[in-house]
Amino acid sequence: MKKSILLIILLYIFLHFPCLASGDVSVTLKLDRPEATLLDSITMVVSVSGARKSDTQPTLKGLDAFNVRTGGTSSRLEIINGKVNAGVDYTYALQPKEPGTFTIGPAEVKVKGKTIKSNTENLTIVKSIQSPDVNRGPLFLSAALSPKQVFVEEQAIYTLKLFRQTRVGDISLGLPEAEHLTFKQLGKPVEYQSVYKGQSYQVLEVRYALISSREGIYGIRPSRMSMTVFQSRRKSSRSLFDDPFFSFSSGKPVTIASEPLELNVLPLPQKGRPTDFSGLVGKYKIKSHLEPSKIRAGESATMTVLLSGRGNVKRIPDLKLPELEKIKVYADQPVLMEETDSKGLAGSKTMKWALVPEKEGEYQIPSLSVSFFDTTNKQYRVIKSPVLSLSVLPVEKAQSQVSQDVLKGHKTEGPGKREVKELGHDILPAHTSIKDLHSGTRSGIGGLVFWIILIIPLFAYTATFLIQKFHRKTTVSVAAARARKAAKALTQQCRKGELSSNDLTSSIRRYLNERFDLSLGSLTPDEAADIVVSRGVSATTAERLRTALKELEDAIYTGKGQETCDMGGDIPKLIKQIEKEIR
Repeated sequence: MKKSILLIILLYIFLHFPCLASGDVSVTLKLDRPEATLLDSITMVVSVSGARKSDTQPTLKGLDAFNVRTGGTSSRLEIINGKVNAGVDYTYALQPKEPGTFTIGPAEVKVKGKTIKSNTENLTIVKSIQSPDVNRGPLFLSAALSPKQVFVEEQAIYTLKLFRQTRVGDISLGLPEAEHLTFKQLGKPVEYQSVYKGQSYQVLEVRYALISSREGIYGIRPSRMSMTVFQSRRKSSRSLFDDPFFSFSSGKPVTIASEPLELNVLPLPQKGRPTDFSGLVGKYKIKSHLEPSKIRAGESATMTVLLSGRGNVKRIPDLKLPELEKIKVYADQPVLMEETDSKGLAGSKTMKWALVPEKEGEYQIPSLSVSFFDTTNKQYRVIKSPVLSLSVLPVEKAQSQVSQDVLKGHKTEGPGKREVKELGHDILPAHTSIKDLHSGTRSGIGGLVFWIILIIPLFAYTATFLIQKFHRKTTVSVAAARARKAAKALTQQCRKGELSSNDLTSSIRRYLNERFDLSLGSLTPDEAADIVVSRGVSATTAERLRTALKELEDAIYTGKGQETCDMGGDIPKLIKQIEKEIR
């Protein structure tokens, strides 16, 4: 109920303040397909996002070779997670005048006096391929292949078009089957108007990426499309029910086939082929960055490499970072993303590494390279990522001092303790002889009082000694209680199960801080081992602790720090042994 009221309020505010969402305005130009014939009609949409309206109609460029018809305007309003986004779409129908490849756009739109430009799109217009002597009727299926000659694993575009002048339904498509050939659908089917042999047709077009894994000449058999064709039943005399909206029709099953095609697949050339050829075919690029590029010793930086392009993207390899001197490298799981559009297959692979330098200094991260066969230039290419620099600063002095004190077995004090400063001197004289006291007491103090004053320091000293002794016993008891509490807390946490590597590492650090009255914010496996050794733990047990923390550290730096760790059952036994040896 509250969400509905909020949405209504946002909608009301938005409708009454039309410029509210125009702070970030963008313009996008889209074509329904990248290739058409001279007789086709192409749909172009100019989308304005971030504003409900523009000052003027879009100004269009690159349309000299087309007849342009306005298809109307429609507004959009979206509310996603409470954020209001509005837009307006301008639709156009393009009818080509001549064949060729054209750059459509940019479209320019003015919003609140500011001119915003869209992207551009390439559109290829070819002559219609049709036999002048054959009338194919009101319903037929056409197939085309571009290009007809490719290299192994280079993609060709296989296009099917259903031309119809009648209503159809229940369409199903059967693609030809051929060994070593793979069809991959590119986007959703599109519909548009076209002309064939002087007659107007409604066209349904669907495109596929066709990839061959072996060289040779392939005969591609016809595709088959089955459907139900509806034919109107009308009376001889015209009436209200002759209108198509009221006309009754019956359907009959029909199957139609496309023409057969041929694809010539060439082998990849041997000339210039790298010895470490990756198998990639297409067009690719590589990017990399380091975040952050300046850290302190003991911290980690993340190196990210993005390899993207068009072609057989499933073959993008997992790149390996070479061993780096004085830097620990932890590889993350690569992520492969695939996508399709009207131009074919595209994709990218993201690879990440956690870099943990062992000491301060300046480090150079070498470039990574990958080879591929460039189908545009018909030659092999090698692309490389740039060399990256990592600056590692020394550990901050305060933290370094704490670590050194810990390694030496010294107790660290909290930040609240301050040095005792001398504020002044006592104004009374200091007596160095009993005669001074005696002479001072004759005039006003009797013998009994004198002896009481003389004995008071002895009682004060004795009381101070006893209090300090009691305090030492109390401190030892408190330390022992704190040790038992720390060990018990860690054991209970481990026995609960389903602890992650992050949780276990934090619990062990908390145990050592409470057990030995420390204040460590970070802890390495080697430091932990040195701490327990300085408290009397054997080297064997300390090595077990170091190994356990090292396994937890490896899990954290490889991106598995939040996953459940199976070491929870071993840690309590290890802590029990440490407590036993400390005693």
